[in-house]
Amino acid sequence: MASVRYAEPPIGGDSRHTLLVADAVDHGRRGTAAWVERELAHGSKVYYKGWLSDGRRPDQHWLAGPAGPRGARDALASGQLEFLDFPTVVARSGGTADGVIALFRDEVERALDDRWPTVALSQESPGLPMADAAQVGDYGAWEAGFDVLTERWPVRVLCQLSVPHENDTALWETVAVHHRDLVDGVWSAGVGAGRWQPRGDLDAHVARRFGAAVHGALRAARAHDDGPDLHLDLSAVEFMDVACAEILMLAARSAPAGQQLVLHDGQRFLRRLFDAVGRPASVRESEDA
Repeated sequence: MASVRYAEPPIGGDSRHTLLVADAVDHGRRGTAAWVERELAHGSKVYYKGWLSDGRRPDQHWLAGPAGPRGARDALASGQLEFLDFPTVVARSGGTADGVIALFRDEVERALDDRWPTVALSQESPGLPMADAAQVGDYGAWEAGFDVLTERWPVRVLCQLSVPHENDTALWETVAVHHRDLVDGVWSAGVGAGRWQPRGDLDAHVARRFGAAVHGALRAARAHDDGPDLHLDLSAVEFMDVACAEILMLAARSAPAGQQLVLHDGQRFLRRLFDAVGRPASVRESEDA
C-alpha cells in the first residue's frame, strides 16, 4: 500500500508566517521538529514557546528529547535555541496582544543585534478559549503582529495548531487567519500573484478546515485594495470531493452582495463538480480561463 505523503512546513527563503495543522500530537511534533532542525542547520536564531509540565525545565521538554530535532539540546546550551513556557510569556507580556507582539519584536531585535542572519519563531497550540468576539479580535491582532515582523525583518514564523487541544471556534478562527500560508496534512494553501491557491487533496476529513480557510480568504479579499472579489487558483488541486465542493460553493453563495469568487485554471473535473453541487451566480470563470 502506498504511503500518504504529507506536506511539510517550509524552510529557508523569504520571511513567512505559516500555520502547521496536526490531527494528532505526534504528527505535529514530527513536523515541528523537522522545521526547527532545518532552521538550526540554516543558522537561524530560534525562539520557541511551549508548554512545560510543573517543575520541568526546558531541557526536559519533548523538543530536547528523542522525539525532538537533532541538535536541539546543544542549541539550548549554546543559546541558538531559546525556550519560554506560556505562563512566562503571559507574565512578561501582560497577556495582551500588544504585549505579546512587543515580546516577540524585542526577541527579533536582540537576535539581529547579535548578528544572527535570520530569526525563527515557533509556538505550540496555545489553547485559547476564543469565547467571545473580543478574544477572537485579540487573537487576530496577535497574528497580524507576526505579519508585521515578517514584512520588516528576515523572520520566519511557524504557528502550531493541535486539533485535539483546541475547541471548534479556535480551530475555525486559527485556520481562517492563516489562510495565506498553511500546511494541513495532505493539503496546504498559499497566496501568489493576487490569487489564493489551495493545493493537494481536499476531502471530507479536512472539509471544515478548508471551509475556514475559504472564509478567511473571502474576508481578507473584502478588506483588500484589489477586492472584494476572491481570485481562486485551482491549478494545484489534485483532488476535491463533494463535501469540499459544496463548502466552496456555499461560501460563495453566502458572500456579501457584490463579492464574487473568480476561478482560475484547474482541472475540468472541478468545473463539473461545481456544476453538480450547484454553482451560484457569484462564481464566475476568469477571463483567461
